[in-house]
Amino acid sequence: MMNALKGFDRVLTSAVSALLVVSFAIMLALAAVQVFLRFFLQTGILWGDVAARNLVIWVGFFGAYLAAREEKHFRIDVLTRFLPARWHRTLNALSDLFVAVVCYFLLRASMQFVSEGFDPEAIAFLGIPQYVLAMIVTIGFALMIIQFLIRAIESAAAALRPSPAQEKAR
Repeated sequence: MMNALKGFDRVLTSAVSALLVVSFAIMLALAAVQVFLRFFLQTGILWGDVAARNLVIWVGFFGAYLAAREEKHFRIDVLTRFLPARWHRTLNALSDLFVAVVCYFLLRASMQFVSEGFDPEAIAFLGIPQYVLAMIVTIGFALMIIQFLIRAIESAAAALRPSPAQEKAR
């Protein structure tokens, strides 16, 4: 079970990493082209600024997923300073589960926002509907839910495993 979970995590992380790199490269190239066109030719790509702004949001959510995976996200861990080390994994599991629940409610709110907050006929640029670009918020929170649930399962499994000292006592 844990090997399948780790394999799924690796595949998902590879996909998100690839999307992050592609999104960032397009955003950077688009911004560079815009600067060049404006500075030297006094023109620009009509939809370039809108695309770059949306790509910043996409890159942010992909980055947030990767930060959560690497445990480089913002975490309040005041209790771990006062609790014995054997409780840290349990506290991490509960904390990650709590964050997954919070992300779930944010996911639901983002789904409502996308479905009710955008005109389905409104086009952002290049024929791409506005709601499609806004879906990254929903996708981003779904990815973070998956990541925090994986972390919670791994921490809970580690907390349930006997410590090396307990193994030697057997």
